[in-house]
Amino acid sequence: MIRGGLLLAGLLLSLTGALSAHEVQHTVEQSAAVAIRLTYADGTPFAFEAFELYPEGEDRPSQVGRTDDQGRVLFLPGETRHWRIKAFSADGHGVDLPIALSVMTAADEARSVDDGFNGDGPNRASLLLFGVSILLALFGAYQLWLKRRS
Repeated sequence: MIRGGLLLAGLLLSLTGALSAHEVQHTVEQSAAVAIRLTYADGTPFAFEAFELYPEGEDRPSQVGRTDDQGRVLFLPGETRHWRIKAFSADGHGVDLPIALSVMTAADEARSVDDGFNGDGPNRASLLLFGVSILLALFGAYQLWLKRRS
């Protein structure tokens, strides 16, 4: 009986690597982002249109993509304060604008993002340890049940 329980526990442990083979890791970070909202002349959002974002003096964009449904482009400027955005639609509408950002102090940034949630979830090692402890607890409970039954 014990051999069957050990065999089952070994089988379950051997599957842990296969279960995380297609796992996608994520991290949530909060910081001061810049939002640029683009609209057509009539106020309609410049939604789902292509854009390129260039740091000052660069010929290669640091970010490319599409605006969201509100016509917004969101990015983290870092230390760079001067940017250029190029946004364009298939029908020829578009902009090529320089963007100058004001300097935000560390205190301003801390006030804007401090909500008490850091966004870090459990890492792989703690999840593995938690899973193994559950398996050991179940195995121990099963052994106690067997011992009391006989």
